[in-house]
Amino acid sequence: MQSTARKCIQWGVVLVLAGGFVLVLLPQLLGLLAETAGPTAAIGVGAVDIVLTLVRWAMIPMGTTLIGAGIVIRALAPSLERCSADSTSGT
Repeated sequence: MQSTARKCIQWGVVLVLAGGFVLVLLPQLLGLLAETAGPTAAIGVGAVDIVLTLVRWAMIPMGTTLIGAGIVIRALAPSLERCSADSTSGT
């Protein structure tokens, strides 16, 4: 169980950090993309903006949720191991 908790926390930290970078850098990158593509590609840039906005909104909350899940797994793992040991010993 400890490896599961560790993986949850690691992925959560990665998602929070990546979400922060995307949150800060994405508007600037979309502005550069819109300038480079010109007015004829406004629909494509708008579609990319919508998709990346959904990704941006999901990364940080998903990361914090995984961090919380990892903490809960670490907190409950000893009691779950005790319960399973008691049930297998027949008491």
